[in-house]
Amino acid sequence: MHDTDATAKGLLKKLPLLPGHTFDFEKLSLANHRKSHAFDFCNTVSVFSGEKPGIGGKDLFGQKEAKIATSVEQYPHSNALGECVPAWLAFDRKVLRFYAYFQEAVHEKREEQYRVRKVNIYFYLEDDTIHVSEPKYPNSGIPQGTLIRRHRIPKNNSAIGQHYTITDLNVEKEVTFYGRTFKLVGCDQFTREFLTNLKIKVPTGSEFPPDQYQIQRKELLSRMKATRPCVPNTSLKKFLENDRHVLRFYCIWDDTNTVFGDIRHMVVHYYLSDDTIDIHESIPSNSGRQPNSMFLRRCKLPKHATPGASSLSATIPDVYFTERDFTLGAVLHLNGRPFVICDCDEFTKEYYREKYGLETFDPVRPEDYDEIPIEDPVQELAKQNRVESMVPNTASNNQAASSSEKKGFRKTYDGLFLRYLAVLKTTKQVDCDRKFVISLYLADDSISVFEPHQRNSGIMGGKFLEKGKIKKPDGVSFYESSDFYIGAELTFHSHTFIIRSADEYALVFMSQHSEEFPHFKK
Repeated sequence: MHDTDATAKGLLKKLPLLPGHTFDFEKLSLANHRKSHAFDFCNTVSVFSGEKPGIGGKDLFGQKEAKIATSVEQYPHSNALGECVPAWLAFDRKVLRFYAYFQEAVHEKREEQYRVRKVNIYFYLEDDTIHVSEPKYPNSGIPQGTLIRRHRIPKNNSAIGQHYTITDLNVEKEVTFYGRTFKLVGCDQFTREFLTNLKIKVPTGSEFPPDQYQIQRKELLSRMKATRPCVPNTSLKKFLENDRHVLRFYCIWDDTNTVFGDIRHMVVHYYLSDDTIDIHESIPSNSGRQPNSMFLRRCKLPKHATPGASSLSATIPDVYFTERDFTLGAVLHLNGRPFVICDCDEFTKEYYREKYGLETFDPVRPEDYDEIPIEDPVQELAKQNRVESMVPNTASNNQAASSSEKKGFRKTYDGLFLRYLAVLKTTKQVDCDRKFVISLYLADDSISVFEPHQRNSGIMGGKFLEKGKIKKPDGVSFYESSDFYIGAELTFHSHTFIIRSADEYALVFMSQHSEEFPHFKK
């Protein structure tokens, strides 16, 4: 083969240097003489692929220089590292981290000529992108954080836009990103093992150079000592440790000493995160109270509330209630009201057991503070009337009642009233199911109408007619007690009511006073 090449070259020198008399003898050594398929169709569109090699797979003139290299070419091909899967999937969330620094010139200070700024360089294996971040130092006065966002960083001297690859980054190397030179001094363990598997030798590394400003700053801070030590502020620590931890106490407020006062059951919540307290009232059903259970909004509760004072001085110790003040059986004056702590929940017991070592929690029985039930005067009068009805009538009872006796009757039953259940006499479907309670006041024959609230009826209910004397439809006389009986039709201001029934006291009262209720039938 060598003799043939030498003979051919000798004959070539004897031929004139004219077109058609020169030959490329290098093509004789090619394994094949195939021509690459450069024209093709992609989605029914004719395309040209300029990256295809020339005859025999040999790169064309300038083609190798124009090709942009990637790090995927350096990765080992195996089933574990991505022979059958793309790089973005094989190297997902795999990042190389290098420790580096750069020097920044300082012109306006004579104490230092430059400042050393430490950074972390992250190289993402999936797409050759680089991210440069600077750790934040307190009181540095420099906008730190992300210096270069994640993207492919091009090289400075590349005419074709070649970006940095994995072979360009290594310990003890210097890289220049957008005119700023970074010195790599180390890397983490994963980066060192990955580069070693690629058969890239990784140096041991070095330390960061000393920064004169940081040395001067440390000396200054070491000499600074507080001349007046203050109490450490532990509010943030207390909040992080006790957030959403709430102590719950069941209390009783004895308000029977005031007018219309009674025993009221309260629930006190103590928030351990900021020592605030809120109070809710436990309102039983059908108690006649408003459904709003909020008694005191969440706030810090002072022990000794000063009338007219907006706030208390924080320098006075033990100004506000703390968790140490809440013990079972204690009487605490919360916002000027005496609260008896009766019991607490299981979390509260466990908290006091662990922190204060309490073992016994003897609750106070709320039954000891319950009110003695007072009988309704109407029911008491009904009982007395039942007893009196058993006594035989005397001769005076058989005489006709005079006008003076009628006035005495009115005076005797002052404040008493009879209640009747009535419905509207109407053809409207909406008003057919409405029920009313008609109250007849025996002292002056005044009348009031109340409509009980019915769920899902669409009607609010409440007071229907104010208390007062009502004229009959004739417009002359007023309604009296004799007009009230079961089945009676009463017209109040163009509304006709039919009495359907009455309560037990009204039935007993009408049966015992037939002279006032002549239409009553037993």
